[in-house]
Amino acid sequence: MIDEFYIGYESRMAPGLARRIRAAAAGVLVLAVLLPLLLIAAQGRFARGVFEFGRTRTVEGRLVEFPYPALDVEGAPPESYWLVGPGKHGAAALVRGLDGRRVRLRGTLIERDGEKMLQLAPHEIETIGAAAETKPSVLVRIRTVSVVGELVDSKCHLGVMKPGEGPAHRDCAVRCLLGAVPPMLSEHGTQVRLALLREDGRPFFSDFPALAGRPLTVRGTLVSQGARRFLEAGLDDIEIIR
Repeated sequence: MIDEFYIGYESRMAPGLARRIRAAAAGVLVLAVLLPLLLIAAQGRFARGVFEFGRTRTVEGRLVEFPYPALDVEGAPPESYWLVGPGKHGAAALVRGLDGRRVRLRGTLIERDGEKMLQLAPHEIETIGAAAETKPSVLVRIRTVSVVGELVDSKCHLGVMKPGEGPAHRDCAVRCLLGAVPPMLSEHGTQVRLALLREDGRPFFSDFPALAGRPLTVRGTLVSQGARRFLEAGLDDIEIIR
């Protein structure tokens, strides 16, 4: 048996060594092409959320202030928009005192799976109905349910951020929720999202750093307000799934 070795000043490599080098180089090239393709195929797809950044639209409808700001738009079929403010803020301060009024507002659309939201442009809300035309917003309690899902901030989850859920988004979700962006429970394996309320029907405020972005089981009362759906629950009704 003859041992072959590389001699740098020779014009040709030993035949056996050259064959092995060619085979190794070909294998590395194939791996370099296939590995990125495999990583792309294995990566989870981003959600189909939309955020029309840089574009505003004008919408008219009846403003709902409680429990979370929203806009009901008449039509066939009627539409409903959750309302939030710029940045990591809800819209409560922007719509204060306008419950039930007909308004014309400008905002940026956020949408996911048919769930719509508008990020309001500052100072772009115009009342077009008299105060006498106001109508109360009624919460209708339907039944007791138990939902397994994740506590998310609705603004990022519906389209502003991708991913807008999971451990990677937890810190951002906590800050949005502390800024009064409506908290939602996104049910695992479905497109169901329920805005969380306290047991008395008021906005839900809680220990968001402990709950946001974690799998939860929440037992509470399913509530409707027009097309919007809520889940009334107390802290004792929420269990973190370990």
